[in-house]
Amino acid sequence: MPDLAEELFEMSTDSEFDDLYEILQNQAPVLRDDLIPADAFFSLGAMSWEVVEYLRLGAKHHQAAEQEFPSTTDGFPVILIQTSRPKAIALIEQLQTAGGLEAICFNPGQDPLADKSYDLGILKTKNGEMHLFGEFEEDDPIHIAARKKWDQRCKKTKGFCGLVIARGLKGASKGKPEFKDMMALFETRSLSPKELGLGTLEMMPQLE
Repeated sequence: MPDLAEELFEMSTDSEFDDLYEILQNQAPVLRDDLIPADAFFSLGAMSWEVVEYLRLGAKHHQAAEQEFPSTTDGFPVILIQTSRPKAIALIEQLQTAGGLEAICFNPGQDPLADKSYDLGILKTKNGEMHLFGEFEEDDPIHIAARKKWDQRCKKTKGFCGLVIARGLKGASKGKPEFKDMMALFETRSLSPKELGLGTLEMMPQLE
């Protein structure tokens, strides 16, 4: 029995197996879901240009856009992520450690078992990692309308958008943070599914 166990161990650590595993890992796009706190509130909308200017000057963290862009649309397209103050600080630090935010993307996703289609909200960091921030049902009329406005605004800003991280998950400020609650503004680009190049992502069952 010890010989068999040793043989199995040798098989599991075989260099060819390791090489194949590494190739598969490198080929398969990994969409992580451990960046955004599980109890966070997130929304898709727009922010007045006046508030954007306040945040550029007064937010605890500001990632400026790589270049100037038009501000002629009715608001700056933003993703709002609101959570507790400690979790907001941790989220900001994680994004900074990853080099900053490279892009915000929406990509089609499918759950074959439930026969459902989703619009997946993705944050791409500058170290190449991709993080899921939201799953929206593809046929949800509220999300369809929000995405339409998002796309229209991003077109007018030449593809620029933002991520706002705020504190104050409980109470009246939930979903409507005041300026003092907004801790970070990341100005970045919006990428289309074609630019992201992942294709339709399928939810895979977890094997135990």
